[in-house]
Amino acid sequence: MKPGKFEAEYDGTSLSATITVVPTLALKISLYLLNILIIGVIILFTFGGIGVIVLFIVAFEVLFLRYSIWNIHGSERVSLTKDGFSYQLHYGPFKLPEKTFKINGPVRVIPFHDNFQTNNKAMKLIFESKDEQNEPVNLYQTAFGISQESYVLLMKSINQLYSH
Repeated sequence: MKPGKFEAEYDGTSLSATITVVPTLALKISLYLLNILIIGVIILFTFGGIGVIVLFIVAFEVLFLRYSIWNIHGSERVSLTKDGFSYQLHYGPFKLPEKTFKINGPVRVIPFHDNFQTNNKAMKLIFESKDEQNEPVNLYQTAFGISQESYVLLMKSINQLYSH
């Protein structure tokens, strides 16, 4: 897994971090071509009068198009304050609703690698804290990985947030 593009903004009271996918050219080309092929099959079957199969292919194309947009243009944004945590997923121009959690304590960030067998340099993150009843809770797990340098930058920003 290739590390995503990482950006962090800290303004003294809140921290926002964004991880954006960095797709390879081969991935972009293959996803675009597969989507074009599936749309071509939909058009062919529609004009050929095979309507029942078209419904299944359209349903598949909707899911595959979402997968394609995520793997070409996807990004995830995490925002953190001393008493709140939120995240939002962006599918290129489309944004899913922001999910917000009230937290009771500092956020702990746990890095992990998806696959230890490969020489994987990117790490995904798990954000943990305590909820309003002081119970430990997993807040969010990133879909994209970040580099070791980006992780160090994120941890410095989080330490600044909780030290003030």
